[in-house]
Amino acid sequence: MSDNNINPPADTDFTALPEEDSPARPGQANPPNSGQAGKNTGTPVAKVATQQIKITREDIEKFDISEEFAKSNPVLVDLILKTESMKDEERKYWFQLLPIMSDEQSKKLQDILQNERDQLSELDAKYEAEIAKLNENKIPQISSEDARKKREIIQKLEKEHQQKEATQEQDILDQLDDL
Repeated sequence: MSDNNINPPADTDFTALPEEDSPARPGQANPPNSGQAGKNTGTPVAKVATQQIKITREDIEKFDISEEFAKSNPVLVDLILKTESMKDEERKYWFQLLPIMSDEQSKKLQDILQNERDQLSELDAKYEAEIAKLNENKIPQISSEDARKKREIIQKLEKEHQQKEATQEQDILDQLDDL
């Protein structure tokens, strides 16, 4: 990979991806080589997700990440930063180890973290679908004000019905008396 044009513009606070892996930013033309087929960098899902990668200056300073490493391995850095299974101390540990790890070890770590992300995304999707299904079958909630109004209407109707029955009863008694 070449290091040409990978420095972020002065007005951004993130480390840009290398030209061949980064999508065009809004207002920019597509980067050169963006449509090359057959490039094999990172896991397939990670390549698709490169649009979501954002490595902030704050992260670089907080975890003491080499900018050169972040530029050459943005997917791995992003996966470590965003994994839910690590605490900040563990992230610092991994960022200290990464420069001395072999390419094979780095690739395995990236695959593990990507697999974790994919599985969590799949679980989230299943959870959301299940929640949506439950919400479809959910009995609508009635507010206390609505419940009070319904009770008043029912009580009024019962009172009217009792009065009507009493009137009918009296009419029947009057008719029996006339016989």
